[in-house]
Amino acid sequence: MAAALALLVAGCSEIGFPAVHDMPAPRADTPLTPDQVKQATDDLISQRDHQPQPVSATASVPAPAPQQASLQRTAVPSPQTTGTVGRQ
Repeated sequence: MAAALALLVAGCSEIGFPAVHDMPAPRADTPLTPDQVKQATDDLISQRDHQPQPVSATASVPAPAPQQASLQRTAVPSPQTTGTVGRQ
């Protein structure tokens, strides 16, 4: 029973891992030259600059009017009015 379990576990461990010496095939395409990279970057920047600006959701909502400061002072509750008892 233990031997059968060991064989099952050993067989499962090889499924998810590639062989050590499996190497990918060489690339068919050559990397871009620095001039090609600069040209592609310039093209992308040009396309980005010609895109219409997105309309944000907050642009259509008007800003709230500023509130005027109240000249009345707010009452600060004293310990006697809050019902708390001071400890000595």
